[in-house]
Amino acid sequence: METNSIQDYNLIKRKNIMINKKIFILFLSIITLHTFGQQTSATIKLTAEKLHSRVREWPYPVNGITVPTNAPALLWPATNGKEMVKPMESGSEVPEDPNIGNVRYKIMLASDINFTKDLLTSSEQRWAVYPLHQALKSGKWYWKYAYALKGSNQWTWSSVYDFVVDAKYADQKVSPPITEVLKRNEGSHPLLWDMNRIGEDFYRNNLENPEAKKFIAFAEKLMLAPLPTEQPQRVIDTTGKNKLEKKIIIERMYHGFGDAVGNPVRNLCIAYQLTKDKRFILDAKRRALNIANMNPNGLATGDDFTSGAVLEALGWFYDAGYEFLTPEEKETFKNIITIRGRRVYDHLPNRFELHVSDNHVWQITLRNLAIATVAVINDVPEAKEWLTYMYEVWSARFPVLGTTDGGWHEGNGYFRVNFKSIVYLSQMFGDFSGVDYFKLPWMENLPYYMLYTHPNGAASTAIGDMWENIPYIVKGEAWFAEALTYKMNNSYLNWYVEGIKRDYPSYYHGTDDFLFFRLLNYKPNRKLPSTSPENLPKTRKFGDVGVVAMHEDLANANKTLSSYLFSSPFGSSGHGHASQNAFTINYKGKVIFGGTGYYSNFSDKHNLLYYRTSKAYNTILADSLNQKIGEEGYGWIPRAISGKHIQYALGDASNAYGEIKSDFWLDRFKQINVVPSKENGYGDSGVTLYRRHMLQLEGGYIVLYDELEAKTPVKWTTQFHCPYYTIEGEDSANAKQQNFIVKTDLGNVTASVFANSPLKMTVHNKFFEAAVNWNKVTNDEGQIKEFKDQWHAGITSEPKQKFRYLTIIQIKDGKTEVIKTVSDKNGLSQLKVGDWEIKAQLDGEKPVSLQVSNKIVQSLFSYGDLPINFQGKTYVPKIKGSSVLVELEGSKVNKQEAVDELPDVAKYDKN
Repeated sequence: METNSIQDYNLIKRKNIMINKKIFILFLSIITLHTFGQQTSATIKLTAEKLHSRVREWPYPVNGITVPTNAPALLWPATNGKEMVKPMESGSEVPEDPNIGNVRYKIMLASDINFTKDLLTSSEQRWAVYPLHQALKSGKWYWKYAYALKGSNQWTWSSVYDFVVDAKYADQKVSPPITEVLKRNEGSHPLLWDMNRIGEDFYRNNLENPEAKKFIAFAEKLMLAPLPTEQPQRVIDTTGKNKLEKKIIIERMYHGFGDAVGNPVRNLCIAYQLTKDKRFILDAKRRALNIANMNPNGLATGDDFTSGAVLEALGWFYDAGYEFLTPEEKETFKNIITIRGRRVYDHLPNRFELHVSDNHVWQITLRNLAIATVAVINDVPEAKEWLTYMYEVWSARFPVLGTTDGGWHEGNGYFRVNFKSIVYLSQMFGDFSGVDYFKLPWMENLPYYMLYTHPNGAASTAIGDMWENIPYIVKGEAWFAEALTYKMNNSYLNWYVEGIKRDYPSYYHGTDDFLFFRLLNYKPNRKLPSTSPENLPKTRKFGDVGVVAMHEDLANANKTLSSYLFSSPFGSSGHGHASQNAFTINYKGKVIFGGTGYYSNFSDKHNLLYYRTSKAYNTILADSLNQKIGEEGYGWIPRAISGKHIQYALGDASNAYGEIKSDFWLDRFKQINVVPSKENGYGDSGVTLYRRHMLQLEGGYIVLYDELEAKTPVKWTTQFHCPYYTIEGEDSANAKQQNFIVKTDLGNVTASVFANSPLKMTVHNKFFEAAVNWNKVTNDEGQIKEFKDQWHAGITSEPKQKFRYLTIIQIKDGKTEVIKTVSDKNGLSQLKVGDWEIKAQLDGEKPVSLQVSNKIVQSLFSYGDLPINFQGKTYVPKIKGSSVLVELEGSKVNKQEAVDELPDVAKYDKN
């Protein structure tokens, strides 16, 4: 990456810049990350306050970075016409700035700083993103943006920013401009899914499709169901609940109502398109008119999810059943679609595109609005603006919680809420643009993320909101994975889906939410090549979301050992948790060590004081204080190595600790009358360094080596949580080694923790804040969840400014090994467990060293200053401070060396 010059900084600091001083300093700290592009040291220290901002705080691309495309999206902070603002997330109790929607923007782009060569200028727009829909020639480009209030011609220009386009991206395909997309949507109904062009082919292609026939039989029965009325989906007692709790409970009582009344309309429209049988579309009309007359402000269809589902259903019928409507009925549908559509859209420009992820919109309501918008694109004048906005934001921001590695920041529990939108919006925008969104780098890596983080027959990563609802593959994951096979040529994905279909045949009943996608892409006698992942690397790093997955046998994860290390550049935003440098260990498909607590609500007391916090995870507390909640409490994965007998990952959570700074989360605490004080587990512990090395060793061993530093001496607590099993252990008073066991039905599990000074251990089965299912949260089968006690072990040091932990976990079918202490000199512990020898420097005042070797399988890992002697030869790292793995493979010595590698956001910033 190019480094910054004094001229660049002065350019950024011109007086018209619309970023205040605080944000400017933050921006510079992030840009300085790029100076590590030409790496001479193995270790990178990040100094930015955050890598992803909740709401965009700096422009992109800037400072001469080389962008990873030939047509980048230009992004900048919002303004209310006076200063940069931070609009609140939809649904917030805090009112937004009324001027947010009254601002207009425009941009200029050129290949010279005076804006005379290759000049590109935009028309005025209400939103703060501008994806370039044309390839740029290689070389340096300059750009700037301006804003003006509605009704004013006084434009204020930003500073000039610059970036570089690399010639190697010259052949990349570029998405077309919105003018072509709008033209594509001209014509007669039905417009959705290109049905006015492919409708006859869709009908004929599915005549002999067994799944289509089964669905038609389902639709026949659907017509017999009575018309729905506006009433709760479930009844929950609100006696004794406070005002906020009652509001949440009432919303939950109607949660799913929109889908319940909207899905039949969609399904009957599909049945009509499959059969041309008017009975289906006429019954769809009867049902659509019924929900069109429901109160858009009522409890049943008034919130964003229920109203969005109704909006989508109305769009489906208006488009598919257009010829069956009278002029008066057309007006009725147009009016209610406009009312509900405005409710979504008017809250978006100059707000939604700036958020790291406004979850409800990306998950569901963007799809709802897009379907309804296309349905009325030629009949409601403002719909063209709606579609323009959605297409531009999709082009600039998708995927919002990942970049290119295929991962999703919030964990797999909430990832699945995005599945329908990922599939259908990729299909829809692909229809419009001719771009195959299923071939984006992120999409092509997505199957590997699914395979590595939730293997078939095995537990998931045990992290993030609602992870506990997916102990194994659930229906939504199964359907999503199968849907991807219709668009992706990936034999490992096909193998994955084959296994799911074999093990969970009841999931595939043919009436799920991805049925229509399969019908659209149906090919008779489809033969999919299948490849077992047995020869894939045992370890895979998803650095952009901060996950490393390590497997003993990826093809048989339900019978073997798997482990995960987490440290997310996104911090604990959205449905993510403050779990930097936490680990999960799964064995024979079940979670041994993982997150604990229960998702009862997004931000009730149990959530904010335990479930979302570091106290719930296998990471480290400093003076009993959590990592901070919000984007500021971030981590990252600098290194990972996949070996034959040794798997390795390094996480860095040095920036994760301190006072909560996020206004959004502070407001959430305020709403429930809780202060994030030290008594409640929050505050500045002064942590300056936390790097966790994690190794999975052949034979059922996990080794952790923690480097810890703080501004002043603190008590360091390393935590172990078992969501399903019991921990047993007694504190060995003033001992430098503490041991405990985990009682399981899977084998024997022991853990030993070593330090250079006395440790104290506490084992218990209580949460820091009690788990109460006051909201009657259900599992995936609709059963109210029981919030059971779970077991925890905490091992705490004496106050130390610099400290090291060494942890050895054994997971065996048979007996675990006795750990032998070979020697302990000058802080260097030399241990032996099984055939593995471990050397670790535990004196925090001395240089770090960790070396793990096995003469039987001829493998050696080394980090630090210890000499690397292997097979009679001494190996010297190319870069001091690197991590080195040396293994004998046949007659050949295979050496791998890893140094710190930045995640994409620190290289390119895609916030």
